[in-house]
Amino acid sequence: MAKSLRSKWKRKMRSKKRERYAVKELARLKTVVESAQKTDVDMSDICKVVTVKEISQRRSRKDAAEVEHEATDDKTADEASDDKTEEATGTMEVDVEKKKYDRQTMKDKDGKYPVWMNQRAIRRVQARLGKGTRKGKRKQTW
Repeated sequence: MAKSLRSKWKRKMRSKKRERYAVKELARLKTVVESAQKTDVDMSDICKVVTVKEISQRRSRKDAAEVEHEATDDKTADEASDDKTEEATGTMEVDVEKKKYDRQTMKDKDGKYPVWMNQRAIRRVQARLGKGTRKGKRKQTW
């Protein structure tokens, strides 16, 4: 298919717009870089070089402090292990009962479908069970 004059014109105008906005964007980026350089802080005076010897000394001090702490702690080993596991998992016991649904009908004990189940899925289950569309019995006429 041939390109229409309208599409050519639109393409031309978009390219002009890109050129115009490119100048504005470049100026905006330059101002951002300048402001970032003005507020840049020299952190070299705060930085401290740590040697391997200092690290090993810190570890030995930390281990000694932990041994003292464990000696003064009056908790039993079972309570301490329970605390550690609770802290590690980060979970809390909750008394909320989990709803149980029948696998075939997908209903709970009250006859309700799950909240997450949409109407289309409910209709599909009902059709599978043969409940949604029952054929009415013919009335006998005497």
